[in-house]
Amino acid sequence: MRPPFRSHVEVRPQALTLLARVTAGILFPLVLGASGCCGCPMGLCSSLMKGLPGPGSSPPTTGPSLGVGGGAGEAEEGEPSAPLAPEAAQGGLAPSHEDPKHPRLHPSRGTPIRGALKYETGGKTRFVPHTAEAVAPVGDGSSFLVAGVTGLWRHETKSLSKQDRVVAERVLDVAASPDGSRFAVALEGGVVRVVAFPSLKPIESAKVDVPVRMRFSADGASLALGSERDTVTLLDVATGKLAVHDTDEDVNDVFPLPDRPGEVAYASDDDEFAIVDVARGRKVFGSEALVEGWRHSNRPFFTMRDQQAVAFDPVTKTLLGGGDDNMLWRVDDLRGSPSIRPPIELGGNVVELACCAGQTAADRAVYVAVDDLRVRAVALDGRLGPQFGPLMSSVGSFKIRIALLPSGEVLIAAAQALFRWDPRTGEALRATDYAAVSRLGASELDADTVHVVCDTSGCAVHRVAHGAPVADVATTILGDLPGEGAGSIFPFDDGTRALSTSKGGKLRLVYLPPGGTLEAPIDTPAGAGGTHAKRDGETHGYLDPGGDVYEITKSPRGARKVGAAPGSGYVSSFDWDVASKRWRVARAGQPIVYVP
Repeated sequence: MRPPFRSHVEVRPQALTLLARVTAGILFPLVLGASGCCGCPMGLCSSLMKGLPGPGSSPPTTGPSLGVGGGAGEAEEGEPSAPLAPEAAQGGLAPSHEDPKHPRLHPSRGTPIRGALKYETGGKTRFVPHTAEAVAPVGDGSSFLVAGVTGLWRHETKSLSKQDRVVAERVLDVAASPDGSRFAVALEGGVVRVVAFPSLKPIESAKVDVPVRMRFSADGASLALGSERDTVTLLDVATGKLAVHDTDEDVNDVFPLPDRPGEVAYASDDDEFAIVDVARGRKVFGSEALVEGWRHSNRPFFTMRDQQAVAFDPVTKTLLGGGDDNMLWRVDDLRGSPSIRPPIELGGNVVELACCAGQTAADRAVYVAVDDLRVRAVALDGRLGPQFGPLMSSVGSFKIRIALLPSGEVLIAAAQALFRWDPRTGEALRATDYAAVSRLGASELDADTVHVVCDTSGCAVHRVAHGAPVADVATTILGDLPGEGAGSIFPFDDGTRALSTSKGGKLRLVYLPPGGTLEAPIDTPAGAGGTHAKRDGETHGYLDPGGDVYEITKSPRGARKVGAAPGSGYVSSFDWDVASKRWRVARAGQPIVYVP
């Protein structure tokens, strides 16, 4: 039987991972008092490294080994379904090296965009860029899985190279058991499937409330799921039996407790983290009373708000919670006389907890992500350790997932991008297979998709032709967009596009014929930064900041002035009025103007 791999799967719950992940402990380099950006205090890292198990060996634990209940092999033998059939990837691109203090969320303009050609309604295909929504190490940690809109992808951990697509459907979430022998995927519509690894043979499937989070129990025998439909669900992997508890509040995170099967900690929109005995259908712990007691004694300026993340450390027996109050909460003596410690301020809404690293109670640390996509190691005694990011200059509702590797490194899926970070050395790599597509300018037609990708030095035009469905394909880079930044893309019915940029404050157009190359730029008298609207498949309208109205046409190429709509104030609408066959301009608090 393969030795347990204290997973880390984002299933960090596996804190259970028990120490296993402990092994990850090797990774927690607390910086307090240390010199350099990412090092450990003198002697701390070296002491953690002593006795570190090699690949495939069992890490030290503080109690009985947490193997897979029943064994993955038994589940496989009783399952008649055929194994999943992976589809090969195109071939990996080398990852980019990033500054861990200022990592780049977006690819450079010269990096091809990877994606899949997927069927749409009507038998057509469209190009869908790969996205990293969630990540989970499997097996002995040498591979990991990435869930996203184009499916479930398997990667080699050391190089980050994409190996194959395991599931072709859109995958909302992925989790893996602490020993890496099985994983679960959440699909659209609330379908959850449990699959053995590395055989890829199905073990169980179920229909549940669409989960926002799922995690395996310490022994891998059950899977906990939390839903915004106010439910915590526990799936018995061996029997397929479901136990469901209605919490009367949105559930944002779940964490099966290792010492009491059937109990699940959850973070909720009811401004607390709590524990429910799912089998018995009753709540057994809530943080509200402890938090309010602490607030009454300490009179802080803040109030507790929605809790987004929860975890439990089996070594220190600490229950952890965090959410929209910017705090990391710690509850001690959970099974005796629960008490709460002063919260740790983290400068942003807590959106993710990966628990835990460190081989001893004194070394234990949790990795915490906040909503500017910053990840920080925080010792359970309150000390602050190494930090990755932030990836964004401002906070927002950005999704981020963290998974701890047995090597001591950290996988980060943030805003659809993927990173591997080593807190000890500061090395950070970004996988070039994934792009934060929300920041890409795109134009999609039946025949092809065009993306305009910009970085600090300019913009490049990418295109991918739509053909037969394929798991992995890359864009072709047509060349740099000659101009100052990128604006709108104006499509015409025959597949021609006019790409807008600027030069000297004026609108510049670069035409791209179907299947052709970028044409020479055309400079226009229109001011840059205007508003546009479509008239038909041959003509687009453009209202420049000065109030002049232009028509952008395929033939002749360029922009022709057709009139003016002078005025000041915000333009509330600009469109083609079919009845009058004129352009209509509306400004807030002013009469509508028709042009010409």
